[in-house]
Amino acid sequence: MNMNQDILVKIFSVILTAMLQLPVTWSFRGMPFSGLDKLMLAKRGETGDWRVSFKGKEFSETTYATRHEDIVLECEAGGSPSPTIHWLKNGERMQQGVSRDYLNDEAKYEESISKASQPMLRLGKVKSKLFLDCVSDRDEAEYACVAETQYERISQITNLKMDNSISTQSRASCLTKKAFRGEPARIYLWTAVRVEFSGAPVQLYCRAEGYPKPEVSWRYSEQGPKIENDENYTVLPNGDLLIKNINFMENMGDYFCTAENESGIDEVSTFLYPTSP
Repeated sequence: MNMNQDILVKIFSVILTAMLQLPVTWSFRGMPFSGLDKLMLAKRGETGDWRVSFKGKEFSETTYATRHEDIVLECEAGGSPSPTIHWLKNGERMQQGVSRDYLNDEAKYEESISKASQPMLRLGKVKSKLFLDCVSDRDEAEYACVAETQYERISQITNLKMDNSISTQSRASCLTKKAFRGEPARIYLWTAVRVEFSGAPVQLYCRAEGYPKPEVSWRYSEQGPKIENDENYTVLPNGDLLIKNINFMENMGDYFCTAENESGIDEVSTFLYPTSP
């Protein structure tokens, strides 16, 4: 396959991806724009923004886990503005991330560089994982996934209980293994899909945890080179990618976020779709 054929295949692939993910047309303050498949980010609220709603599989009332094994709780939500997600255990905020600092949830970098007269759509879907390692009876609790914007907060709950299965390892051996191998890099919050007006900035989430501290990097397309900070791109201290002036030809497609440390590697992808106001 020659270079021209490669380019045509890539263009066709990008167009097909867009068609599959964006078949719906909505209206935003009188201006038409393409929507996200059947995300159906709920009806408009009194603020004029799309309300936050949970996507994907709903939480079961009870989640069962095997003692001394690992379990992952997953949650996804969409809205405009694009929400952030955090977790509660019996009503108490759980701190995720390298610093374990919940104040690291800053989600408004894009707003700080947006022109006041520039319309922004801020429509997106976000995913989150809560990693519970070497679980024991002390981990039995009510866990809540909380999705929120500056306008709204919603939550869904599951009760974690230990089942009667017999684990192949003790809690002590599980913790010892993890102590020797460190905590592998794991991404716990990321943007899955984002739709934004051309010319606007976007902030794509990618928050990771692990020990040693993971290095977070981004690339555009699966085989693309690592994105370096320049006049258009900035990898923020919390791992998010800030793109300062998006356009369809240069920015539409998949972005890949990779978190890596000496104990492991994790990767997620984000689909970005610039659209006309």
